Amino acid sequence: MTLKTRLMTTLGGAVLCTGLSVGAAGSASAHNVLNVSEAPAGHLFPMVLNVNHGCKGAPVTAARLQVPDGIIDAKAVDKVGWTIEYKMKDLETPIMLHGREVTEVIGEIVWTKTGDPVPSDGWANFEFRGTIPKDVGKVMHFKNITVCEGGKTDPYVDMPEQALDVNDAEFAKKAWAFMTATPGPAPMVIVREPAKGQYPWEWTPEQIRGDAPSQEAMAR
Repeated sequence: MTLKTRLMTTLGGAVLCTGLSVGAAGSASAHNVLNVSEAPAGHLFPMVLNVNHGCKGAPVTAARLQVPDGIIDAKAVDKVGWTIEYKMKDLETPIMLHGREVTEVIGEIVWTKTGDPVPSDGWANFEFRGTIPKDVGKVMHFKNITVCEGGKTDPYVDMPEQALDVNDAEFAKKAWAFMTATPGPAPMVIVREPAKGQYPWEWTPEQIRGDAPSQEAMAR
């Protein structure tokens, strides 16, 4: 079953509403992570959120993922034993999507277990997709929260104190410092320039023939 509702709060705000601060979330043996660290600009791209454990011994009943600004056409893959809810957010400027003007997009995806919860020492993955923004070099953060029995949560909503810049000579050092300095870092994905368009009608003649330099580099 899939539901659509309005997005009223950010995930960070939701954590505070539960009485937990991000700093008090506790250290995790394994962070919630995405299966990718880079995504091609402008492509409709699949990703997977991996939830690696429960909440301090409590089994998992739901997972919440905030879709970063700039990603459109987000949608989750149907998952047996789970319901999917979409929370919508308004756009500052309408956009064209699938041939029609839209004023809102999916801002959050919520998966809720319909049967027995996932054991605290278990693992679950959640597939979704979205069209990546065309801002090459942009660092996107995917805030998410694991929800468990008894109202417990395990939040991954922390953001770097200063925005990460891939053109910074110390980007790798700063990114590593951010990911290891907090128990709940929001997973990040870097927008990269794709070797070619996603669809054949977007390719150049050289790319179609397969003899473009970028194609040769990929083959090597």
